[in-house]
Amino acid sequence: MGALTITIIVAAVVVAILIICVVIAFKSAKPHEGSLWRDRKRNCIGLPWTFTVYELTDDRFFVTSGFLSVRDEEIRLYRIIDISYSASLWQRLFGMGTISLNTSDKTAGQIAVKNVKHARATKELITQNVEIQRDKKRVVNREIMGGAEFDIDET
Repeated sequence: MGALTITIIVAAVVVAILIICVVIAFKSAKPHEGSLWRDRKRNCIGLPWTFTVYELTDDRFFVTSGFLSVRDEEIRLYRIIDISYSASLWQRLFGMGTISLNTSDKTAGQIAVKNVKHARATKELITQNVEIQRDKKRVVNREIMGGAEFDIDET
């Protein structure tokens, strides 16, 4: 076998592996049932060439990341405590933004939904569904007010 034949065989094997990986990635990235919104994390110029998928259903928020080994984080919407939006100059140039979710979920904690299109509208969609789920589950979020001092007289 010549060097050219070996190079062609190696290239064919690499292409076959890449095709298999792409097929696996697309098969595993199916939307959840009842999906209201779905987007990929985008790279610095706004193209969805990453392997992180964000998804919102009527009662949960999912973050799926990874290519060969996949991690799926699920947050119940009523566990989201605070939602904020930010956009750097670069993100604004490409029509993207970041949504920060502060949750009471033990494994998720704080989630940054980075580089998504229409981030401000998406934040509002998440906020509306969080309120619907809180009302449905009868969950009350009690805010802790700092700086208050109480004098209790014992008589």
